[in-house]
Amino acid sequence: MKPKAKVLRDYLGELEKGKEGRPDQVKQGLDMYIDLWKRAIERGVVSPDDDMESALEKVDKGGGLYEAAEG
Repeated sequence: MKPKAKVLRDYLGELEKGKEGRPDQVKQGLDMYIDLWKRAIERGVVSPDDDMESALEKVDKGGGLYEAAEG
């Protein structure tokens, strides 16, 4: 049986939790990365319910995460 794929919403939640106890520079980097994903969701490039493989494919087709977020 194939394990359940992680969805984007869960991945972003794990990143948020992973900021705890990290140096400020790491927290800022994670915040920027998470924000790019959230903007890609807002723009409709990806859905929070997309599995990570699908989300990454969609972002890649759009020219990368920054392009997906900023358009």
